[in-house]
Amino acid sequence: MPCLSRGQCLAPLLWVVSAAAVAQQPPVARGGPETRDQQLEFTLLGGATFSDNVARASTDEEDGTIGVIGTQLKYIQESRRFKTDVDLNAAYEKYFDDTFDDGVVGGVDASLDIGIVPERFLWVFQENFGQIQSNRFASTTPENRENINYFTTGPDIAFHLGDTMSLTLSGRHSETNYEKQNLDGQQNGGGLSLGRQLSAKSTLSMNVEAEQFEFDDEIANPNYDRQRAFLRYDMDVARTALKVDAGYTAIDIDGEKSDGLLARVSLSRQVSPGSTFSLSAGNEFSDSAELFRSGQDQSGVSIETPGLDASSDPFTNRYASLGFDFNRHRTSFGVSLQYSKEMYETQTELDRTITTYGLYLGRQLSPVLSARLFGALDQRRSDDITFDDDEMRVGVNLELAIGRTLALKFQYQLYDRDSSLAQTDYTENQASLFLLWSPVRSR
Repeated sequence: MPCLSRGQCLAPLLWVVSAAAVAQQPPVARGGPETRDQQLEFTLLGGATFSDNVARASTDEEDGTIGVIGTQLKYIQESRRFKTDVDLNAAYEKYFDDTFDDGVVGGVDASLDIGIVPERFLWVFQENFGQIQSNRFASTTPENRENINYFTTGPDIAFHLGDTMSLTLSGRHSETNYEKQNLDGQQNGGGLSLGRQLSAKSTLSMNVEAEQFEFDDEIANPNYDRQRAFLRYDMDVARTALKVDAGYTAIDIDGEKSDGLLARVSLSRQVSPGSTFSLSAGNEFSDSAELFRSGQDQSGVSIETPGLDASSDPFTNRYASLGFDFNRHRTSFGVSLQYSKEMYETQTELDRTITTYGLYLGRQLSPVLSARLFGALDQRRSDDITFDDDEMRVGVNLELAIGRTLALKFQYQLYDRDSSLAQTDYTENQASLFLLWSPVRSR
């Protein structure tokens, strides 16, 4: 896959680095011991998917077969000088019936913090690569998705002001690149944080951030500035993690200024040894690339293409989410609800509300056989134009271990879309069979 920019060349490089990291690790049996400062899961898969509506057409459906070769990697490592977090989920798809061009789907969410002077001078790298929809009104197919790459780097410099106070200066340079749309640009910014440690597990800080967004095509995509000033309370105790931001934010587009409340809350509570409750909510100015990155950070990297709009126009993002996860002995279970409202500054025709419901249930049926049911419903409502879109995905998979490192996985998925544009509605049934090889898995 060709690179879209210098930053996007990091995506294939991460594949090489990830493979090298795996090669250096000794094999660990499934369910083996977990080290405090390192976690590693790695899987290669190969197989095929049969679809009864491979083009996701509303009429004259045609079936097709897709060959799949993929890899999944989760790697977390932390030491005094380095902190690494890699989430890679990507596959190469070959359409045997030539319905679409062959290509790569999925992406990577990777970060690397280098302690040049530990706890005082850090250099940060973050790379996010994946796909988004090109046209929100059409169904998601290889013709209606494009690659997006968002790369960020910069320093954090910390000064300790006594036993409980600290001052942190930060700078960031980012590059955003799209495969098809004329939205490429860069972002430069800096920040200052003055913090006080209230206890061993909690801090309070005052934060100021300023950013400039500049696009390659400034005529089609006006440059703009964004500022934020807020208080942050951060607490992480035995079973509860809480972060609260409250303050002021503003953006300036060609002299036209908008401002408002900046509010963000995230809460995670371990209700019991096997269950966790999570909550988040907020109101802030955001953009397409930032929403893409936060989606990967919060939900993980998926092969499925998220229903994000590509736009250079900033927007107010009001969001809330609830989640409950249970994992105990042989059973796992989870439910989630997400709500977001996007209000664009100039392209008001893009304003919309999105509600997403999610559910999964897993069970270890025997020492070698596991099953998982899952489902999701996305409801999208446009504000300024008459367009509604409901998209449902439900499925089940069975995984049979045939040794310490090999497994067979069968998966069935049903996709159903119902929208205001009847010609974009579709129903698709998929059946897949994969061979999995997991030489390393620590949890």
